[in-house]
Amino acid sequence: MSISRRDLLQSGAFVATVPMLKAVGLDVIASAQAQTAPEWKHALSLFGDIKYPADFRRFDYVNPDAPKGGIARQISIGTFDNFNLAVAGVKGTIAPAVGLIYETLMARSLDEATTQYCLLAESVSHPDDHSWVIYRLRKDAKWHDGKPVTPEDVLFSLESLKKYSPMYSSYYKHVVKAEKVGSHDIKFTFDAPGNRELPTIVGELTVLPKHWWEGKDSEGRNRDIGATTLEKPLGSGPYAIKDFVAGRAVTLERVKNYWGEKAPTRVGQNNFDEMRFEFFRDTTVSL
Repeated sequence: MSISRRDLLQSGAFVATVPMLKAVGLDVIASAQAQTAPEWKHALSLFGDIKYPADFRRFDYVNPDAPKGGIARQISIGTFDNFNLAVAGVKGTIAPAVGLIYETLMARSLDEATTQYCLLAESVSHPDDHSWVIYRLRKDAKWHDGKPVTPEDVLFSLESLKKYSPMYSSYYKHVVKAEKVGSHDIKFTFDAPGNRELPTIVGELTVLPKHWWEGKDSEGRNRDIGATTLEKPLGSGPYAIKDFVAGRAVTLERVKNYWGEKAPTRVGQNNFDEMRFEFFRDTTVSL
């Protein structure tokens, strides 16, 4: 004996079955949502336990009461003619001091082998298969002009670095999609699952100010992130360029209203008021 759909409908059995099917369906949906809900973390590690808890205040190896002041002088061999990280190694010679004016999504601890803690990012999330990662930016992260660091800045940075630098293009080659998925959230999708290192590689991304690079310089000319420049760039880090002599010296000054002064990954660090990098072409002369 076979029962047609018409017989089932007429018998009223279907009416009784619908609530059960709905309940089962809702349970399945709820279960799927629970499995895909982001689990937010404060740090990532390739292996081993994460040393510092989510509410840590500072790294153990720093002195939170270290005095601030003074000038640090460092020797650099060679020369420079560029402050634009996007074309470093391709056009001109980058000044090494530039790295101190920017921040990254994550920061490494020096007393762990492979652990990174949130810096520009407030938290990070990824699935068990590491097929994507979402970074949530801190709301208090700001550029030196007071404007907030935004997801648009992050997307602009990744796009520019991959476009103009073969090194970064290779380093981030597994990132096949980057998109804004919330007011402060950026999702990076990878070309294949299973690579647990990729979320940390994205965490090393240096974030550049989109609004500054798309603006005009002091002479009214459009800035070009695909070209070298000796214009003092806008940063978000603990230092800004105070002055320089092209090819010979760069002086950085500590930013007084630096947003990350009390960030756990920055407490007790960046204590010099000024850092001066002096360039020499001869190692003997540099001594």
